[in-house]
Amino acid sequence: MPDRGPFHDLKPVGERGAFSVPVRKWREIVFVGAMRETDDGLYVRDPSRPLPPMREPEYFGDGKRFRIERLPDPREGRADPLNPRIRDRGRVLLTPVD
Repeated sequence: MPDRGPFHDLKPVGERGAFSVPVRKWREIVFVGAMRETDDGLYVRDPSRPLPPMREPEYFGDGKRFRIERLPDPREGRADPLNPRIRDRGRVLLTPVD
């Protein structure tokens, strides 16, 4: 199996530049401080904090602002809550705000 590298599962959504990432990756981005929440509830890229390694960093340009929405997990209720490989398979939708 070829190495697809980090963020191989970043998926473009629609035509406005929106994309989705797995919940676990979103938590990692927020944890390292690469994205921070603003007073108006949007998230902004903090250029002073490094992003985790990824293949397409242009999605997270410095100063870009995003509206965040948790997408429903189609497997909700069927996943094993004790198994971290199955838990948190949902996705987070990031929509750029102009």
